[in-house]
Amino acid sequence: MMPGSMIRGFYVTLTMLLLLSACNSEVQSLPTSLPLAEMEAAVVTTAVSIPLVPTYTPEPVAVVLDSKQTALTLWHSWQDADAEALGDLVHAYEAANPDVVLTLVYQASMVEAMQTAVPLGEGPDLLLMQQDQLPYFAENGFVTAVTPQFGTDYLDENFSPAAQAAMTWQNVVWGIPILQNSIAIVYNKSLIDETRIPAVATDFNALLTNAIAYHEANPDKFFLCNQSLSPDSFDVYHAAPIFFGVDGGEESGYVDEQGNVFINTPQKAAAGDWLLSFMEAAPPTAGYEICQAGFLTGEFAAWWTGSWALDSLPDTDFEIGVAPFGRPFVHVTGVFLGANALAREHEAAVLDFMRYLAEPMVQAQLAVVVNEPPANRQALTSAMVQTEAHLAAFGAAAATGIPFSASPYAQAQWEPLGVAQSNMLSRSQTPAAALAEAQTAVEQAIQNVKNQ
Repeated sequence: MMPGSMIRGFYVTLTMLLLLSACNSEVQSLPTSLPLAEMEAAVVTTAVSIPLVPTYTPEPVAVVLDSKQTALTLWHSWQDADAEALGDLVHAYEAANPDVVLTLVYQASMVEAMQTAVPLGEGPDLLLMQQDQLPYFAENGFVTAVTPQFGTDYLDENFSPAAQAAMTWQNVVWGIPILQNSIAIVYNKSLIDETRIPAVATDFNALLTNAIAYHEANPDKFFLCNQSLSPDSFDVYHAAPIFFGVDGGEESGYVDEQGNVFINTPQKAAAGDWLLSFMEAAPPTAGYEICQAGFLTGEFAAWWTGSWALDSLPDTDFEIGVAPFGRPFVHVTGVFLGANALAREHEAAVLDFMRYLAEPMVQAQLAVVVNEPPANRQALTSAMVQTEAHLAAFGAAAATGIPFSASPYAQAQWEPLGVAQSNMLSRSQTPAAALAEAQTAVEQAIQNVKNQ
């Protein structure tokens, strides 16, 4: 599944941001997608059996080709209307390139599928996936670098900064960015107008002023709900636009690919101080369901969330606006060259299809159908995307964001960050003390990994 079906699939691999258990002393493993909005919103849970041996969907029976045709396979995790949209693009490509036959193969678990298939030479020619697993796939030889054909200059000329960074690992380009997703401020136009969301996306002073003024004028209501901003929340995903945005013009994340840690910084301490001021005019408790319910009833004029939340809202009797703000985490979907394609001598055909998916018009068409902003800058500014106001706004938010961490050390950061944030909001620690403690904990966890 994929983006437009956020909760429906693609991004919904997320248990993300780890409703870390503060009482668990071990660093928990981090789901590799979006945040736990969907998890919290889920009403029905289903018991599932987990296979003891990794399995994958085998490639379909080979199609009959003439001597001049090349058969390619593309593995993906998209479903329903999103998969249909992807299929339409493939059919259009095949019509323009009759020498290629491209088969789409759905994989419920891309990691398990690749672990099983690639060593047998049965992996795909192309993969469509988010960047979260890129270091693991690259280090294990599941994908092949495309730097000779698509270098950093190519990425810089065509794609948004976060999308570029997401496709680069150890200064090597591994894929082409297709779509990007982050959070933005969703607001009720009958309660506030667009001028209440500062036009400068890092003007946190103005946002704070507006939040205080709104609550003073409406004592039973609040300007903005963010599910991370509650003492009992350990979801740091939705607070990221604040920690990266307050005085954070050069921020690049919490942990880099070498294991350097950037938690206890003056910029993040300033963000913590801002949070304490904001909490004076914010809901005392928050969570996905709390934010959603309060937004629908008018208790909250705005909700800092993602496009998946819009997909989950029932029809409202008020008009919704979307405005970018802060510097959010960005998930990027890219297309990658599978390692087994080289032995099949399919590299040239694969690279040509990757160029096709990089084209502005192709990305714009796909973005509109699946309701996820395109990674290509020209596609994002195209009339096709800009006429979709919500899509364009989420695209603007992603364009200034931070790529979601694909560092092999990323898992070490989440629990200490969640605990630090909770302690700040409960005022059991000052921001400076909480961040210093988190910095030490993450550094130690990373060193433990390096010593293994």
